[in-house]
Amino acid sequence: MVEPQKKTGFGVVFSNAPFMLLWLGQLTSQLADRIFVYVLMIVIYQSTKSNLGVSLPLLAFGIPSVLIGPWAGVIADKLDRKGILIVSDIVRGLLILLLIPLIAKSLLWIFLVSLLIYTAAQFFAPAETSSIPELVEKHNLIIANSLFMITWMASSVVGFGLGAPLVNLFSEQTTFVIAASFYLFSAAAILLIPLKAREVSKTKTRKEAWTDLLIGFEFIRRNQVVRYSLLKLFVAASAIATLSLLAIAYSSTVLGIGERNFGYLILVVGLGMLIGMVTLEKLRHYFKLGTIVVASFLLSGGVLIWLAFVTNITLALILILILGLGNIYITSAIQTILQHRIPR
Repeated sequence: MVEPQKKTGFGVVFSNAPFMLLWLGQLTSQLADRIFVYVLMIVIYQSTKSNLGVSLPLLAFGIPSVLIGPWAGVIADKLDRKGILIVSDIVRGLLILLLIPLIAKSLLWIFLVSLLIYTAAQFFAPAETSSIPELVEKHNLIIANSLFMITWMASSVVGFGLGAPLVNLFSEQTTFVIAASFYLFSAAAILLIPLKAREVSKTKTRKEAWTDLLIGFEFIRRNQVVRYSLLKLFVAASAIATLSLLAIAYSSTVLGIGERNFGYLILVVGLGMLIGMVTLEKLRHYFKLGTIVVASFLLSGGVLIWLAFVTNITLALILILILGLGNIYITSAIQTILQHRIPR
């Protein structure tokens, strides 16, 4: 008996209501993140008149990432993921509202509340990522991951883009309220997702949680595919972060379009990622995911070397578009490999 062909493609994913609710939650949460960071940088700069002061949001983000991030994955794996997503959104929304009366009081208070906001954020991503395989069929995971990656990039661009007109039209305080409302909207969307609740073990001790974390590290150490996939994901993320820092100087001193126009470079990267999201599904029918990742790394590396010697704006934009294409190929393919290899 011939098995019926499994339905695949963007149409199938977009018609998946539970997954689209999770995607909507991701979109609004990411927009809230970027708008909050944008306004936070303005507030801190107005208080310190220093570029060094503006680095405080990065510090507030970095500390929880190192100290809380590894534990957040363990907790998301053990507890109810839907509850974690909702609580993370609500806590961040309420903390932003709490921050409004503290803006004029002390930079320390701004830093501490921001630290709590970024701490709550650490639990959202692992709970969200681990929910995707439950909502999407295995053969459609590559599409779902591509959609999430392009949404992450697009929301970063749009979020920062929304920050400027919102602050100009209203005020820093009102824009904080808008960011908080985005978080609460995300929580409402996730509340409607029919995710299966996990039973919470009341006998879990701190020692057992630490053991679970060590088991996770041991699993990564023993599984070569997972270990190398995580390493490649780290390299790709580090490259994107470095390029983001260099984008302003590159647009100003090399391309000569001025530092205020570096956002156009980010938009072109986003366009490349959109093209990559559409074409990756077709490529995986002809090539293995691992082959796509390696080829994309080689392509991106060659483009970066070429880009270092380019001063023509048209050629530079074409190469930057290819970088966006390669980035979505790398990150989405690796996420899919990890989801196939890591037990649910």
